[in-house]
Formats: sequence, C-alpha cells, structure tokens
Amino acid sequence: MTTAPGVIVVGGGYAGIAAAMTLADAGVAVTLLEERRMWGGRATSWADPKMAEPLDNGQHVWLGCYDRALALLGRLGTAHHVALDRGLDLAYRTHEGRAFRLRAPAALGRAGLALGLLGFGAVPLFERIALARALARGPAPDPAMTVSAWLDALRQGPAARRVFWEPLAEAALNLPADQAAATLLFAVITRAFRGSARAAAVGVPRAGLGALVAPVADALAARKGRAHLNAGVREVRVQDAGFALQLESGESIAAGGVVLAVPAAEARALVRDTFPDVAQRLAPAADTGVSPIVTLTLWYERQVLPAPVIGLIAPPTGAASGFHWAFDRGALLGARPGAWPVTLVASAASELMSLPTAAIVERACDALAAYGLTREAPIATRVVKEPRATPALTPQALAARPPVATGVPGLALAGDWTDTGLPATIEGAVVSGEAAARHLLDSGILPAGHPRNGSRT
Repeated sequence: MTTAPGVIVVGGGYAGIAAAMTLADAGVAVTLLEERRMWGGRATSWADPKMAEPLDNGQHVWLGCYDRALALLGRLGTAHHVALDRGLDLAYRTHEGRAFRLRAPAALGRAGLALGLLGFGAVPLFERIALARALARGPAPDPAMTVSAWLDALRQGPAARRVFWEPLAEAALNLPADQAAATLLFAVITRAFRGSARAAAVGVPRAGLGALVAPVADALAARKGRAHLNAGVREVRVQDAGFALQLESGESIAAGGVVLAVPAAEARALVRDTFPDVAQRLAPAADTGVSPIVTLTLWYERQVLPAPVIGLIAPPTGAASGFHWAFDRGALLGARPGAWPVTLVASAASELMSLPTAAIVERACDALAAYGLTREAPIATRVVKEPRATPALTPQALAARPPVATGVPGLALAGDWTDTGLPATIEGAVVSGEAAARHLLDSGILPAGHPRNGSRT
C-alpha cells in the first residue's frame, strides 16, 4: 500500500463500511482501513477459544425499521442472516416465572399493535390503554427531557414503565430512563411503531455479527475498491490539494477525500495537529461519557429456553438481576449436541461491570432460576464486558453530536456518535456513514483543483 487515489475511509465498523460501499457504488475509488483484525467495530464477533463458537461483542437485535442497515447487508450479500419476524412477537417472564407474550401480527397492520398491547397481560388494562395511546400519538418530548420526564408527561404507569418503556429505553439507548435523552427514544417509537407493521418486527442474527460484514473486502473489490485490516492510521495531513494519511506501519497513503469513521476521541487525535479547528469542535463529543454493556453466554447440555428471545421483567420491588433479555443462541445459530448456548444481556451495565466474572455468572444463574427458565448448572460460561459500548447520550450530550461535515473540503465524519437523530445503534452508524458519503459526493468529493480519481454514476 503506497498510493490510494479517491477516498480513504478510516474505520471498518458499520459506519465506515456504509460510507465505503456508498462511495464505491457511486464509482469513486475507495480504500477502507481498519486497525484491528476484524470488521464490524463495536458490533463484531470472534470464536470462543474453548467452545469454538462465534461470540458477539454484545448481543444485537435488529428491527424491521432498520432500513439502511438491512439494505447494507443486502449489498454485502448477508441479509439472509437476519430473519425478521412477521410483525412483533416477544415472550416475557416475570421474576415469579409467569409467562406473557406480546404479539402484533403484521397481517393486521398498525391495528395489530394496539390489539397486541390490549392483550398484553403483564401490564394492567388501564395502563395498557395509556401505553397504546402514547405509542400511537404521544407528542414529541422537549429536547431537554429525559425518558423518565417524558413518561411522566405521557402519564405512563409504573407497570408499563417497568415492563415496556424502561427495558426498551435501556436496550435502544443503553442508559437508564432517568438519564437517557427522550428525543432519541421518540425517534425509535416513530420509526418502529408509527410506520408499517413490519417496522416493529424483531430479528436476531443467525450468525456471528462478524459474519454480517465479513464480505466487505470482496464487495469493495467488485466495485474496484480495496479494504485492509491491521491498517491503523496515525495522522491525517494535508498534501497538495488533498490528504496524506500516515499509517502506524510508517507508510503514507494519498487521497483526495477522507471519511473518519472512528470514535470521536480517535477522530480528534487524527486531526489535532493538521486541523486544530476541527479538533476543537470535536472536543465535546470526544469528552462525552460512555455506557457499558455486559453479555454473558452460558452453555448447557440441552436446550433450556422456551423461546428464541425472552424479556426478563424486573420485579416491582427488590433488587433486579441487571439482565434484561435472554437469547437462545443454540436455536438461532444451530447448537452442537451437548453444548447449547444461552446469552443474557445487560445494557447500561455499570453495576455489573464492577463485579468479578464468577459473581456475574452466579447472578445470571440465579436469575434464570428465579424466572422459571432453568436450574441446571452450565457446562461452560463466557463473560464479555464492553466498557465503551455506546456514548452516553443524555439530553445534554446531544448538543455535542457533530454533523458529518467538518468545514474542511473533502474531510467528513461518520459514526453513531454524530448527529444522526438516532440512538447509537447499528442503524444510526449506517445512516451516518451514508450521510458522510453523500456529503462528499454532493460537494464534489475532492478539494478544488485536485484531479478527480473516480467518476460518479
């Protein structure tokens, strides 16, 4: 690698992959660089060294409203790995082992959600009515509101909050309801519950997250682009009318345009010396706090969960386990005889992060027993702690999210931390990557006077 005309995208997560594919589809010569040995960024997977099965860096759920992310998988040829339900169909368990189901068949259209909520016995009837009304036509929150404050304004009852709103907020925003920005949850509600019935459908990948984006190098090569792992970037410099990227290996690569699809702090470090004004504007985003996710996989000798995905309803009083969802990964991925994996996920998991592995496993086993799912002892366990899973997008932090444009011709930003109007999810990352690519395309991609190295189609 010495010369790469066109655009260089730094960062091989979903934002960077989306930017690279969008540019390549427009006929631009693209090079995608990722410093690690795998694609996917904070949504990737690797083989467990003991069980030889894919482990995700946090279990991800896809929704039918993930239009851009699903379209990206279609272009990569991996959309078949995410099979969406026909409408909304989720199983729930209470701490006493009572089972409930929330069903909204797609065949009934938007009326199916209202009917499904009215039949959702985990919430008292009068609270179900208020919940259905809020989902259908609740007004947008004030930008300064937290989710809890917005739910107060919507007059949502304690059971509806505990069973529906708070687990949804923590799953989508990765923050407790009293901290998370309500405008982001409203964006989720609008996309998932106020569109087509399919928009609320849930899909869990039937392969490791890494497999969803693994074909990116071949996909870019088919579009005359390139992709490289183990290619860390040290600095972005000005060269002639374009840019030069100094790699960690000591090599330098020239480009007419650059997309920085890395976390805010890394983007700031890459431009600090060359573009101090951009670095200064990125400082608030770089200084935004983060929120962790803890994922625990337990292997059993047989299948133990009665449904592929189960929501774990926290008790109305007393301490909750911290885990919000249980996934039957054996059913999703295809289990080996005698080694059936179950995954439990805890969003906004600051408390669990501080616990040793043995204590997390013990708590999970106690929770599975309390919810009436299994009392069997697992044959193997694996805890994955992701301390920087997402930016902590409080109402105050929203103002720190920058646009994809930097003010420097040919230089754009991408990532779930940019101002997408969405939470820090895979869909938000893809939206940002496509927006960064469109910004370069609409602005001519290259600085004035620089020879064009790709042709738009």
